[in-house]
Amino acid sequence: SLEKKLNTKKPDFKSLTGVMSASYETEDESVNLRINFRVKKDSAIWMSAKIAGLIPVAKALITPDQVSFYQKINNEYFEGDYSLINDLFGIPVNFNQLQNLLLGQPVIDPFQQKARFSQDAASYFVSRPYDQQLSYQSAWFKNSLQLNKQQINQNTKNKQLLINYDRYKSIDGNSYPIDFFILASNIDSQVRIGVKVKKIEKVDDIRLPFSIPDNYT
Repeated sequence: SLEKKLNTKKPDFKSLTGVMSASYETEDESVNLRINFRVKKDSAIWMSAKIAGLIPVAKALITPDQVSFYQKINNEYFEGDYSLINDLFGIPVNFNQLQNLLLGQPVIDPFQQKARFSQDAASYFVSRPYDQQLSYQSAWFKNSLQLNKQQINQNTKNKQLLINYDRYKSIDGNSYPIDFFILASNIDSQVRIGVKVKKIEKVDDIRLPFSIPDNYT
């Protein structure tokens, strides 16, 4: 089945390290960042961001239990649950879903419940109808079984999350996304996050240095 084939394509690694450029755009602001990132599989995502590739502005450490980050512009920090990320994406997410997003895997499993499946010459399409949390979600996979696009709708709240993967890089037979964007929208606003991975490699172990500076609020 397609589901079993996709499971064999999940990236196999202990840790990842790399560099990405990321853009954050709303109607009111636009920010471009260079981000060093590290992923320790199933346990931590670490990021350190700079503006213009030179000026450190923020650092984050995300684990299954907690989201922590600080930003230097206003000397502020946050330690808590996933509520800020949930607000950004418009849907409730956990650590595994966030890790899946970075790895080019479905944020929400499209095969649960009564999934509809179709295929054409270039792609596979899977959709899943309403459940208690989501109104509708769908996923498109290339013939290579790489995730091309996932769309998640909450019609009752007029919210939509779209994740679109343009390019992948192969490392040891596994595919990792290196060019993708996230579009989170509701009736009042829209956020677009574009990501281009400049460098990514598998490593056996990584350090995750993180401590909130003194005198931050």
